[in-house]
Amino acid sequence: MNRTDFTQLIPQLRPVMVRVGRNFFGNNDDAEDVAQDALVRLWHYCERLDPERNLEALAVMVAKNVCIEHYKKRQQMPRTEVVEMTAQQSFDADAPLRAQETQGRIDRAIESLSPREQVLVRARHLDDKSATVIAAETGIPKMSVRSMLSMAKAKLKRKLRQ
Repeated sequence: MNRTDFTQLIPQLRPVMVRVGRNFFGNNDDAEDVAQDALVRLWHYCERLDPERNLEALAVMVAKNVCIEHYKKRQQMPRTEVVEMTAQQSFDADAPLRAQETQGRIDRAIESLSPREQVLVRARHLDDKSATVIAAETGIPKMSVRSMLSMAKAKLKRKLRQ
């Protein structure tokens, strides 16, 4: 398939990809990002695509993969960045105050952890250090670091739900 043929298919494929993104994330902004990223990926490979293939099914699959990648990137972001992004993206006048309150809740939840858990959580999520680096710095075996971080994360989730 050549780029001209693919360009003619974009109006048909784009709404399908937006729908996948909206179903995954629940909002139009993220859905538009998903559709755009998915279309760019398909554009790069369009000359290798078989026109006989079900391109709508391929578009859905690519859009789902993009959704998963976006979701994983968000999960890896330190929490303070997520709160700051939320405040920046909102047009609500109370957004900075709510972001500050949310950050305060997160900080209090972290403070409720044991001192060792606090050090590990801050090193991992605020300083963005890997489990290997944390293990080297603290002298705790890497698998123990991962286990302790997992338990601390579960505690934080419970605290923040309260």
